Order: sequence, then structure tokens, then C-alpha cells
Amino acid sequence: MEQTLTLDQACLRVGTKTILQPTHLDITPGKITAILGPNGSGKSTLLKLLSGLIEPSEGQVLLGGQLLKSLHRKELAKSLALLPQHSPVPLGMSAKDLVACGRYPHAGPFGRLKKEDHRAVSSALSRVGMDHYASELVDHLSGGEMQRVWLAMVLAQETGILLLDEPTSWLDIAHQLRLLNIVRQLNDEKQTTIIWVLHDLNQALQYSDEIVLMNQGQVIRTGAATKVLDKRIISDVFGVETREVQLEGKKESLFLPLGERKAKPVIHGVSSREVA
Repeated sequence: MEQTLTLDQACLRVGTKTILQPTHLDITPGKITAILGPNGSGKSTLLKLLSGLIEPSEGQVLLGGQLLKSLHRKELAKSLALLPQHSPVPLGMSAKDLVACGRYPHAGPFGRLKKEDHRAVSSALSRVGMDHYASELVDHLSGGEMQRVWLAMVLAQETGILLLDEPTSWLDIAHQLRLLNIVRQLNDEKQTTIIWVLHDLNQALQYSDEIVLMNQGQVIRTGAATKVLDKRIISDVFGVETREVQLEGKKESLFLPLGERKAKPVIHGVSSREVA
């Protein structure tokens, strides 16, 4: 059953500093939503709030109408999985054993893996193209290979919601596209709700259904990917002039960077759902 993930006027403060302004946000179930914004705009903070990794200072986070903080960790882990931006690489552990950690919420007594758990691990490694590295120690892998193993771990968790914080980090362009296609295929096949933080605007446009655009700790636009971004908003938020290019046979435009410009102030509180 698809469950809606919601921020209900959630905000985050650390001391006197506001990291995330009060935000209401509904993540559309079964869609791929990209969180975009400049460095330091609050993208990872928003993702951590949605995952339950941190709690809001005010407001609440809901999953299917239930308070996220009221759910037992193992119960929550059956519904959503998070791939953080940075994770320490465990020493002396094989790729297969690390991916098997994703089966924690499904494992039997004493963490014993069942037949379906081993199947899920093998399937996840195969999906990311790391099945031939199953027995390799992860501390012997390259950064790109390690990133694919981390992805396999959250895929093995087999949740209805997947949160990915800059999943294309450490990957060359070919493996970036492979990962993006893996996630798109997962969404097409299983209608998995995907929420990911991306830096490449064009990749977000090509592989996402919806976009959440942030700046200075505030969500300033949300809506259909083809509606949220335009030359003006990219200039205002990212301080970059672009040329919009329409590719033949594609519904989405691409934006080619032409050069920097000083970012203009952004009018906060404008939602693309109002202009979509």
C-alpha cells in the first residue's frame, strides 16, 4: 500500500540558527522526487527529517498519517530506506555481507537470514552490477564500487520508499547514468517512491517526476519537474545564466550553463503547484 510522506509545518533549529524554515510538504507516492538547491540550502536536512533520522524542532513528520517518531525503528525500516551522503566503510566485511545488513528489518530471530533474504541480497547486487564482487572485502573497493554496494544494501531492504542523498557521488558519468536508470526502472516496475538529492539539474529533469527546490533553508517551489525550473529561477537561485534547449522527442528541456552571475533575492513562499 502506498503511503504519503508528509512534513507538517516542520522546522529545524540548532541553537539560535534556523536550518530549515517551517515547511509543509507532501511527497507524492509512487513518484520520483528530486530535492535541488545550492550548497547549504538544507537539502540533506530535509531528507534526514523525511527519513526520521532527525526530529523537527517544531511541527511533525507523518507517514501514512502516523507520526514518524511513533513507529518502532524496525517497523519504519520496512517502509523506508535511507542512503546517506557519507557512511564509514566497514573493515573486513564482504560486499555480500554488507548488503545483507539491509535485510535487518526482515530477518528472523537472532538476525538469521532466510531463503528470501539471500535472494534479495543476490538480486540487489546483480541490479547494481556488483554480483561479481560479492565476496570482495568492501575496504578493497574503489569509491564508485563502494557507492554501488551501498545502493545495493538499501535496495535489498525492499521498502516502498527510498531516500537517496547524492547517490551519484563518486561515480563516473557512465555509472551515474546506470544508477539513475536503475532507480528509474525500480520506480517503473514497483512504483517505489523515490526521494533523492541531486546536484545535476538536467539529470533531475530527465529522471524525476517532481522537484522540490530549496534556497536558504526554505522550500521555494514544488511541482512537476517540467514546471519548476526555468532560466529565471536557475539564475535567481544558483547564480548561473543558462540557455534552454529542447531536444527532439523529449518533453523536458535541458539547461546549458553559460556563466556565473550574482544571484538575485528569491521571493520565498512561491509554490510551483500554484503555477503548474
